[in-house]
Amino acid sequence: MNLVKMNSNNCFDFLRFFFAINIVLSHLWQLSQSKSLFFLSYISDSGIAVKGFFVISGFLVAKSYITTPSLKFYFLKRAKRILPAYIFVVLISVVGLSFFSNHTVFDYFTTSNTYSYLGWNLIFLNFVHPCLPGLFENNLMCAVNGALWTIKVEEGFYLILPFIFYSITKLKRATLVLFLIYIGSLLYWYLMDSYLQKPLLAKQLPGYLCYFVVGIFLFLNFDRLQHYKLRFFLVATALFLVSFFSQIKIDFFYPAAFGIIVIVSAYSLPFFNAFGKYGDFTYGIYIFHFPLIQLFRQYNLFEKHNPYFVAIVLLFVLFVAAVFSWFVVEKRFLDRYKIAVKAIST
Repeated sequence: MNLVKMNSNNCFDFLRFFFAINIVLSHLWQLSQSKSLFFLSYISDSGIAVKGFFVISGFLVAKSYITTPSLKFYFLKRAKRILPAYIFVVLISVVGLSFFSNHTVFDYFTTSNTYSYLGWNLIFLNFVHPCLPGLFENNLMCAVNGALWTIKVEEGFYLILPFIFYSITKLKRATLVLFLIYIGSLLYWYLMDSYLQKPLLAKQLPGYLCYFVVGIFLFLNFDRLQHYKLRFFLVATALFLVSFFSQIKIDFFYPAAFGIIVIVSAYSLPFFNAFGKYGDFTYGIYIFHFPLIQLFRQYNLFEKHNPYFVAIVLLFVLFVAAVFSWFVVEKRFLDRYKIAVKAIST
């Protein structure tokens, strides 16, 4: 497998950006409650975008695991990619949003609810305490950052991946191991979502594991995928469309078909290959957009002013926040990791 080619000739940065913007637009029309922005519901789907992120994650994290010198550095790299910006957005939300709460600053910082939010969110259990005191009480929901639920799922994938590769090595049956995980994930989703009517539990780690293992499978079979990519793409597109528009409660082909479309696209759009040359702003866009939309909605800016203009201003502020997150927080920790790896390998 040519890892050098895989590293350079792809547009994963563009696809991640595309999925992130898709999620932003989806949440924008929902949380703003602006009828003028409802048209965004026809061109955005946060559910599909999240699945796209998980497919890409499975592919790239599998590659990272294979190419990282040790398990210690694998976990260190994953922690440095996710944790600094995540901790930063949780802390800045608690401190910065205190000025916008209808509580006094003293009351805000002396109530246990503030620290419950801080504690539960820092350990990724956002759903236990999603709200801060005096904020977003008249919004569609009071959650400060409803997008953070996917981070704990992503972190769970990172922890599971070494065990997946251990099983593959032990059994020497990669396809069988990944297929069993894939089927188990789909059955879990069906059990929780359709049978037990527990959609919140369905969205947790086992339910989305099928998309992650599709990414792993496509990484392990990358050469074959590239050789027959047109055939795979056409078949996958047909299956995806049938699955998307069907009423089947459990579709065994949807995650695989969608995953193939995403990975083939990543190596078939060369004009987007240099998309991330100035920085990877996707993570910042993802973790900052929800509280910003909530804040704009709290002050009824979408109603008081032209909603299209307000949306453009919000996107501009979001982009500035994402750029700041990349250069001030994320990149610094990633650079330290690269220095550490270089030092140990020389």
